[in-house]
Amino acid sequence: MSASIKQHPLYDKMRDQHWRLNNLYHVVDKQGRDVVFKFNAAQQKLYDEMHYLNVILKARQLGYSTFIQIYMLDQCLFSSNTTAGVIAHTMRDAATMFNAKLKYPYDHLPEALRRVRPLVRDSAMELAFSNGSSIRVGTSMRSGTLQFLHVSELGKIAAKFPEKAREIRTGALNTIDAGQVVFVESTAEGQEGDFYEMCQVARESHNLKRKLTPLDFKFHFAAWWQEPGYTIDPDGVVITAVMDKYFRCLETNHGIVLTPGQKAWYIKKSG
Repeated sequence: MSASIKQHPLYDKMRDQHWRLNNLYHVVDKQGRDVVFKFNAAQQKLYDEMHYLNVILKARQLGYSTFIQIYMLDQCLFSSNTTAGVIAHTMRDAATMFNAKLKYPYDHLPEALRRVRPLVRDSAMELAFSNGSSIRVGTSMRSGTLQFLHVSELGKIAAKFPEKAREIRTGALNTIDAGQVVFVESTAEGQEGDFYEMCQVARESHNLKRKLTPLDFKFHFAAWWQEPGYTIDPDGVVITAVMDKYFRCLETNHGIVLTPGQKAWYIKKSG
């Protein structure tokens, strides 16, 4: 970085990426408030365990896409000549991601940092910075020149637009070089399609404890019961026979013991 940023009182801390990711970037939370982004449990686990290629089977609203895009934005800001891309489900999703998870965090960075790393291009779907790095969002892209790629909701893409999913697989994902960092994340959308098959291959490697190469996908799984915030006051929430059977199955077959608050949350969300 230039000499001016070295005079900033937070310069030493900004050399630590983990600190940057938990202190520099602002987002709008679920209540519509401007807050400083900080890792939740699922995001911290992914950060600690990420591989070059990552496939993430997730529960809803764990904040993976927010974390991934802020992580890639940070890579672009603090590393020169870095190119990152995001493939979204629809153009509407792409616009939402760009504005909320890239443009907003950049616009709310400390002024000193924005002066050192100004935008040289600010289009509807791309931010390009003075250090030669850039990040863009779209519904498709070739990844041959990307160092970082995020494919969001591939399960939904495969279920609704199988041709588009094949294009992503044969295009963006098929041109991945060793050393590139890729995140493919989605909720489950049935037992078929490109995302399901990708998860199955990565899960098998995980279960067999195979050593992964830079061109193997690592399997990450985030179940809803692993999120500490997924709980509510159980008072007045009725557990039906179907729900009771599901909870008993989790405990008997998988050793997953839920609190009354977790059960109440799941019942309300599944309704």
